[in-house]
Amino acid sequence: MALGYLDLAQVAATRLAESDADNALHDFRVGMRRLRACARAYDDVLGAEVGKRLRRRLKRVAAATNPGRDAEVQLDWVLTVGDTEGELERHGVLWLAERLRAEKDAAYALVRAELLDEFGKLEGRLREALSSYVVHHVVGEESEGPRFGVIAGRALERTLVELRADLAGVKTIEDEALAHRARIHGKRLRYLLEPFRNEVGHAKVVVRKCKALQDLLGDLNDLHNLATTVGEALEQASVERARRLRELASRVDDALGVELATDHEPGLIAMLQRVQRDRASMFASLTGEWLAPGGKLDDLDAEVRRLASRLARRPGVEVERKYLLSGKPPRCEGVTPVAIEQGYLPGERLLERVRRTHGPRGVTHVRTVKLGAGIERVEVEEPCDEGVFATLYALTEGRRVHKERFRVADGALEWEIDGFLDRDLWLAEVELASPDAEVIVPDWLAPYVVREVTDEAEYVNARLAR
Repeated sequence: MALGYLDLAQVAATRLAESDADNALHDFRVGMRRLRACARAYDDVLGAEVGKRLRRRLKRVAAATNPGRDAEVQLDWVLTVGDTEGELERHGVLWLAERLRAEKDAAYALVRAELLDEFGKLEGRLREALSSYVVHHVVGEESEGPRFGVIAGRALERTLVELRADLAGVKTIEDEALAHRARIHGKRLRYLLEPFRNEVGHAKVVVRKCKALQDLLGDLNDLHNLATTVGEALEQASVERARRLRELASRVDDALGVELATDHEPGLIAMLQRVQRDRASMFASLTGEWLAPGGKLDDLDAEVRRLASRLARRPGVEVERKYLLSGKPPRCEGVTPVAIEQGYLPGERLLERVRRTHGPRGVTHVRTVKLGAGIERVEVEEPCDEGVFATLYALTEGRRVHKERFRVADGALEWEIDGFLDRDLWLAEVELASPDAEVIVPDWLAPYVVREVTDEAEYVNARLAR
């Protein structure tokens, strides 16, 4: 992962060396941020190879790109807003845009003149450090240390706690420092999640939610910085204009009239007011949609914890508890169910199952092999196409199950409520990170639980099939 991020930064640095490279600075920053987030989150793993000195150099190189990025973002905003302003305000828009364009060009020139050479040296050190590692293994013993999934799950939960701690302190629009720090944690959380988009179910959705929060906090930070830039520009423009008016007042030509007709202040004042209105609107979205009890942040928290729990599970092993229910819990109302058709191929020790699901995301087909019973079982599955499914499903005659599944999130766990369509039977299942994980049946489900049936063979789907 770290080498992949280093590759992204290196390719962008090559493009950045070309004066006409579009988005090169942005891509370089993205590669560097991902690399730094990776080194920070997995310090226990990469610490020996990417020590503190290298990480400090990484931070210094990445920070040197901030002025160019800030000028570029502010210039885009000023030009976009300028198209909606009237003729009186346009003078100030064009004046500020010219200043920001000069700042952007100067920042880019500095990056090309000094930063790329420093990055080239750093890139070589990092690539050498990351290209090999040593594993000590004692023959006949299990490998030491936790699996990557466990480490990644811990990193996700740690970053989530940091994000929530900072956001808890954001009470007013002036709490910009905390909001900015929360934005950094939100960005790190997204970077940690992205490698698992195709590995863990629902990860793509959580990544999108992280990006939505990151974008909102990023826009707030950009507008805070822009308000400072426009305010300082307004002060400077006023001083410069007063000096010019004083000089032109003694002249007999029409230069004074021209100066009076090209006042920068109305445009700058209009932009400053626009920035403050946009900031207030975005802050209202942050507090009303994300930070309110039961809001989007609570949903994101629960989903990240569920993903962390899934990553911590041993691959190929299913750990779950199963409960017999007296009926359909009201919590399932409003939840779109997934229709499941599954059949079991002939076999004794190994069970092979084929399943077709119809849900909001379309139709999927999966082959699964299971071994064992009870709370912990071996489970290996892979997707298959419709043709393979149809061929194998034909062999399952007399060993089939038809049911509807309602997925209900509750904190770090996700409960699957199954209603069978060919008999009066309701079951609830919950997957766990380990066999000794504590399960507290939630209040909305407890009244419908008859008993736990995890170890009762008659409630295994293969036994229920007919």
